[in-house]
Amino acid sequence: MPNLPYEWFQMGSEAKSLVTELKWREDALRWFLTHGVEANLAEDLAQEVLRRLLLCQRRQQALTVAYLHRTCQSVLCDHARRCKRELPLLSLDDCGRCAVAERGYQQVEDRLLLEQALAQLKPLECAIVERRYLEEQPFSAIGKELGIPTERAKKICQRAIKKMQKWAQSGGGGGGG
Repeated sequence: MPNLPYEWFQMGSEAKSLVTELKWREDALRWFLTHGVEANLAEDLAQEVLRRLLLCQRRQQALTVAYLHRTCQSVLCDHARRCKRELPLLSLDDCGRCAVAERGYQQVEDRLLLEQALAQLKPLECAIVERRYLEEQPFSAIGKELGIPTERAKKICQRAIKKMQKWAQSGGGGGGG
C-alpha cells in the first residue's frame, strides 16, 4: 500500500473519491503531455480518460496505473481515428476559391498537354488542328488559307487527331501507362 498522508484516513468516502479522481486526471494529463499532445487537447483527452475510469469504478473494476495508461493510449487512438475521419469544413467562399483555382490549374494542365500533343504533329497537321479547334475555322477556310482541298484538310485533321490520341493514351505528357 502506498504511503498515504494521515489526512487521507480522516476523509469521508466522497472526499477520497474526489481526491482520487483529481489524481487520475492529473496522471492522465501528465501522460498526454509527455506523449507530445498539445496542452488544450490534453485537457480534453484527460477528461475523457476520467470519464472512462469512473465507469470502470462503477463496475467495481480494479484501477491500476497500468490500466490508466492503457486507457490514455486508447483515448489517444480514438481521437486520432476521429481526426482522420473528419473532413475539414470550408466556408462557401473558400470552396469557391478552391474551385476557381482548381479549374485554373486544370486549364493550365490541359493547355500544356495540348501543346505537347501538338508538338508531336507535322507542321501542316499542327496548323490544321490549331485552326480547326483553337480558332474554330471551317475546313473550307482552312483549305483556302493553306492552299489545299477541303477534303484533304479534313483527312489530315482526322489523322492528326488520331495521332494525338494515340500519343496521349501511350502516356504522353506523363499522364498514363
